[in-house]
Amino acid sequence: MFKKGFTLIELLAVIIILAIVALIATPIILNVIEDARVSAGRSEARMIYSGINNYCATADMQNQLTGEVNICADGVLIEEIPQMVNLGNAKVTEVTYNGKVTNLVVESNNHTFTLCGDGSFAMDDEECSVTPPIEEPEEDYIDNSGANAPELDTNMIPIKYDGTNWVYADTTEAWYNYDNQEWANAVVLNEDVTKNVGDTITEDEIALWYVWIPRYKYQLFNANNGSVAEQLINVTFESGTASTGTVSCTDAVSGTGDSSETCTNASNGNWYTHPAFTFGSEQVTGFWVGKFEVSGSTSKITVKPGVKSLRDTTVSAFFTAIQNIRSSYSLSGDSHMMKNMEWGAVAYLKQSKYGLGTTDITINSNSSYYTGGGSSTTSYKSNTGQSTTGNIYGVYDMSGGAWEYVMGNMVNSSGSFYSSNAGFSSAPNAKYYDKYTYSSDWSTHSRGKLGDATKETLKSYGNSTGGWYDDYANFVDSSNSWFIRGGYCYSGSDAGVFGFIRGDGSASSNNSARAVLIP
Repeated sequence: MFKKGFTLIELLAVIIILAIVALIATPIILNVIEDARVSAGRSEARMIYSGINNYCATADMQNQLTGEVNICADGVLIEEIPQMVNLGNAKVTEVTYNGKVTNLVVESNNHTFTLCGDGSFAMDDEECSVTPPIEEPEEDYIDNSGANAPELDTNMIPIKYDGTNWVYADTTEAWYNYDNQEWANAVVLNEDVTKNVGDTITEDEIALWYVWIPRYKYQLFNANNGSVAEQLINVTFESGTASTGTVSCTDAVSGTGDSSETCTNASNGNWYTHPAFTFGSEQVTGFWVGKFEVSGSTSKITVKPGVKSLRDTTVSAFFTAIQNIRSSYSLSGDSHMMKNMEWGAVAYLKQSKYGLGTTDITINSNSSYYTGGGSSTTSYKSNTGQSTTGNIYGVYDMSGGAWEYVMGNMVNSSGSFYSSNAGFSSAPNAKYYDKYTYSSDWSTHSRGKLGDATKETLKSYGNSTGGWYDDYANFVDSSNSWFIRGGYCYSGSDAGVFGFIRGDGSASSNNSARAVLIP
């Protein structure tokens, strides 16, 4: 009896069929595997791209809130990427970050993936459908003065005057010129207002108005507590946060004495990087100063023309309200009440070739305390003599209007913070105010500091009206520990950007304040 089985021919037929199936299936399977690898590689590249952007955005927010170092601030290094995103088996060979990843090359699954302009990734020798990868933005405009370009804060809009109206400026085109005394202006709009580049912006649409004061050094002209007549102050703008002056000063504040600082190389003719550009431990490229005295209320500050300034408020209430500008308008910079030294920085820039120079500022004599000297019938546009530049681009209300409290404080006889009637329960952070040595004599002007427009700018030393342009010059004393600057509407010729008197920090219907923003 025969057993059933496959014949040799049948076996060969099966083998041939299997071979044919294998020949057909193998490429398909290999293609599926390869497609999976390519898909996985692209996914890894996209994940790395998103991971870096998300990490840097979060790090930037953390830096703004806590001051921690943002490792993305100066770009992204390849070796830093593993701490931003899990690379797995992928490898980054090129990366460029400038606020967003604009160039990225990733090696993954034996392929190279290159970022394209539309956010896709080209593989190996493929060409991007959108080239170049991402267009480089046009460079921001920089004038020929050497001044640092303005640093716009969150929600800030650059503006330029077209001869009739203020318009939303294109920052790649000329919108300021310090050589022509046209200081950079920027605004924060009311919450319900949206504008685009080129649009007209009216004063009614503005909530906050600022002017940029770029970092500079100045040449000492009265370093020895002498008496000098009004003169042009030589100013040179500095690049970035470089300090190129040869003069240096440190606080030497005491319970009693005739000086508030110790300086080296402080001789006439030497150059001093203005100390207003040192903010605590930080060097800054410049700061934004309120174009007008503060207005609105302590609940929500405004800075705008043609309205009554906010007055009858203690120094501590001004201080807190101006700090709250940041949260009220979603700004990321440091909003604070103007320091005495920052007032001095604006005054010296006014006194240079970049401002009015030796021409005195016209007093804002509006008896209703309207900012910019304007009212229902007049406008700051017709009061350009009241501006630090003599034109519409400068800072107003620094002569007349209301007196302005500044954050300049004399210590008590024990050398401690002296709030007097300002309302502070403890001393503010040291970076927010300038400190001066105690004395019971308001005529001891040697306690002033270089750069703050007190002791350097006296032409009749020790005289109550001995400041430049015959402005008030009464130093802080035992009963009045706070500096007040500029004069008020009834001060006449005694008012001026170089004027100062003393006050106890209490609320007064004649006293206002000014906001500063460091981006």
